[in-house]
Parts: sequence; C-alpha cells; structure tokens
Amino acid sequence: MRHKITAAAACAAAALAVAACGSGSSSSSNSGGTSSTSVPSELTVWRMGGSVPSEVTWMNGAVAQFHKDYPAYAKTKVNVVWVPWTDASTDYNTALTSGKNAPDITEIGNTETPTEAELGALANITTNVDSWANKSDVVPGMLANDTENGSIYAVPWFGGVRGIWYNKAQFATAGITSTPTTWAELVSDAQKLQKKFPGTYGLGAPTDDTDAFVSFIWGAGGQVATETNGKWVGDLTSAASEAGIKFYVDLYTTYHVSPAKYVGETELGNSGATSGGPNEDFALGRLDMYIDGPWASASFPANAVGKSDWASFPIPSESGPSPAPAFAGGSDLAIWASSKYKTADWDLLQVMDSETNSTSFANLQGFFPPYTSKLTGGLYSSSQLMSGFAKAAASTQISPLNAKNWSIADETDKVIPTMLKALDDGANFASTVAKANTELANVLNTGQES
Repeated sequence: MRHKITAAAACAAAALAVAACGSGSSSSSNSGGTSSTSVPSELTVWRMGGSVPSEVTWMNGAVAQFHKDYPAYAKTKVNVVWVPWTDASTDYNTALTSGKNAPDITEIGNTETPTEAELGALANITTNVDSWANKSDVVPGMLANDTENGSIYAVPWFGGVRGIWYNKAQFATAGITSTPTTWAELVSDAQKLQKKFPGTYGLGAPTDDTDAFVSFIWGAGGQVATETNGKWVGDLTSAASEAGIKFYVDLYTTYHVSPAKYVGETELGNSGATSGGPNEDFALGRLDMYIDGPWASASFPANAVGKSDWASFPIPSESGPSPAPAFAGGSDLAIWASSKYKTADWDLLQVMDSETNSTSFANLQGFFPPYTSKLTGGLYSSSQLMSGFAKAAASTQISPLNAKNWSIADETDKVIPTMLKALDDGANFASTVAKANTELANVLNTGQES
C-alpha cells in the first residue's frame, strides 16, 4: 500500500502485554504441534509499520478479546512483529523461500496481496470467508482484490480513498446548493467559485497524482489496463479511457480551472516535496476544490484557514449520478500458507477484522473499515468532512494499481504522469496516448523501464 499518513489519536482498548519486536527478531510460531486445528502455544502476527503507541494499544485490546472470546486459546501467546513498510516485500519473500521465521497471520498492503498470493505465500481461505458472517457486508471491490482464480487469499481490513475537499461556506456564497455529480457540474462549479473568489483556482489537476487521476478514466467507464491469462493489455486508447484523459487535461488547457504550476507536480507539490502544491493552496484558500483523501489534513500548513467549513464529496463520474470508482489503498489480513495453526489463525483474524475492531482501527489512521453498513450510516454519514469520503469508499477499484510492476510503471517510469504533462504542454493527443499505452503494457508485462 502507498501510505501517506501516520497513525493518529489513541483508541480506547483493554491493555494486555504483547511482545513487539523488529522484523529481524521474529521467533518461529511452529513449535508445540503440527495440526492446523490444534491449540498453539504461540502465534506470530506481522504488523506493517512502526510500533506506534496507539496501534500497540489497539492490538493489545484485540488480543485480549481473542483470549476472552476463544477460551481454548487463553494461554496462547501472541507475538506481534512490527515490519517497516520498506522491508515488507523482502521479509515476505525471505520467509517464503527460507521457510523460517514466517508469521501465522500477516497484515499486507492490498496492492501486494495478489502478488504474494500468486507466489504461494498466502493460504487459501475461501472456505473460511464463504462461511464468515461478515462477508456479505464487505465492499465488493475490496474483496475482489483478494480473489485470485476464484480463490480468496486475504480479507480487507481497512482502506483509504480520495474524494474532493471543498469549503461549504464558499459553495454557499457562490450560489452552489449541492455538490456536483457529473463532470459538467464539476466544471461549472469550479468556474463559479473562481468568478466569486478572484485569484483562486477552481479545481487542482496535478499531472503526477495518478491515484486520483485514474478515477476519471474509471468514471467514464474505461480502464487503465486489463489482465488476461497473465498478460497485461493497455486500455488507455479505448474511447471511454480517452474521454477521461481528455477531461482531466481540459481542466487545465480548456476550462482553465487548474493552474499551470500543477503541471509536473504531485498533490503535495514538486516531486519529493510535502508542501507547496495543491494541498497547501487549498488549506490557505487559494484553491477552491482539492482532490485527496481524509488523511491530507496531516500535510496542511499550521496556518490553514476555513477548517470549520471543510467538507468532501466523491469524485463525480462523467454522467452521474453514481460517483466514479476510487482507488482503494489499504491493508488486508492474510494467513501464511505454511502456518500449522490455521484454525486459530482464522479465529484471531476474525477478531481483528470484526466490524467494531476494524472500524476503530481505521479511525486511528483517517481510513475506513471495509464494511458497507459502516460507510453508509452512523459516524461517517453524520460527519461534514468524512461523509463524502465514506460515499467514495463504497465504490472502489484497484487493478492495475495492484500489478506486480505497477510501481515501476508509475513511480519509476512515470508513464501516466509523463503522458499527462505532455498533453498539458500541447502534445498531439492521439499519438501521446498511444505511446503511453504501449509503454504501460510493456512495463507491466516485463518490469523493464523504457
């Protein structure tokens, strides 16, 4: 997963001492038996990231509940190993190839789940999930990411999506009475805001924010790339995908609601920067609408203005009324293929991913639980800021951003950012998109940069 936030406020949970150690000091979880249904003396859980106090507290509470809900495991020690995200792929592959120091349960970034499943690292938990009471409530797009060739290898734990930040007071002043649900309305509102608030820009469209941009392709009914029998085929040149690309580029070149300074920038500014881009402009009132997730406030400057009026709505689709699908980054929970205690693993996993626990954990990070019922009511629906993001989280896509070579295509080779920048700079549309389409398929299939 592409994390851009840190853990936030503490979550109330029962305290229980759980061993937490670095990824290099994990002990084997396979002592004390060989049957998948036996009671283990200990289980090892890999958690991604650092041992942030609030997350440790949450995990302690989940383990306490596990011991309470399943008395047979009352004496089972749960070892929690905190694995830095930068070490995750290496540690997964080392555990798989060596067979040593492997976890029983692992958190795994959802963009990594298909790859590790294909490599054989994750257990097939289809039978467990099919009989799981929570299955029918899981957001379909999230569970689809955990399904390979009809078998399920993980379950969604939490996710984050992008929507559009706006200022309710500014909308009212500009005479905008409802949030846009189509591209035409989005442009019209952006132009109204610019007219009412001279010196501002209506909607930021940076070229180097692929995770946000793909919603415009999906919102027109297109795809970035599709996979058949292990081979990726680019889809940027389809009529629907080209409509999404053209609209996003037109926000700068035709409608003039996004400034020239965002050409070549990420949502946070120049490559590698954490400020100076659309995020800072929105926080300081220079940008009327800003595409990002609810975690974005962590990167806003201290002198941000209008906080009490901030709100959100989903990225519109081309013709509405349903929103465009949003890319759902987040984490899944999986059972390691070689674990000898898969029954106990599943029991602990269910506790960690219960609707109550997944919601409390997601709230620690400004993310969302993977349950439709939680996204459409209660806490999120009554929140001025979070309600729009929650609506976006109910409709998500991931592929091809979960492809094994996606990071090479997007972060190293910058296929889509380069295409968008060239189009913003006036390059021929058809040939530029066709070139990017060919290059994207090549990198996804071979992992080779151009």
